[in-house]
Amino acid sequence: MTIGIKRSSPPQAVQKVRDNFYLIQVSISETPSADWRRLFYEIQQDVTPDFPTRSVEISGTLLRFRSNPESVEEKVARIDRWLERANQKDASMGTRSEEQRRHREELAREAQEMGGWNTRWAKL
Repeated sequence: MTIGIKRSSPPQAVQKVRDNFYLIQVSISETPSADWRRLFYEIQQDVTPDFPTRSVEISGTLLRFRSNPESVEEKVARIDRWLERANQKDASMGTRSEEQRRHREELAREAQEMGGWNTRWAKL
């Protein structure tokens, strides 16, 4: 299994767009680089007309897409495959430089720091 960006939460409905159609959100393990995002959007093989990769918005460590409840499971499985392919291509291109490693470590430290604050503030 390739090391890289992984889905780190189950899907959550965050907004009702219209009747039986929602904005769905999943967390990913780290904020992707611009190169990784390009790979995510451009190298996919199993894209369907009703769910193109560009319909998935990447914002920090969140992926968002719109869906009816019946197709969420299928779309999340597709996103998991897309994540894995982008990770494989990213690794094969050697774009995981020392600078990116340090950036990931810094993001992890920041997340840990924010987690501490969130725990402290949880009961406010």
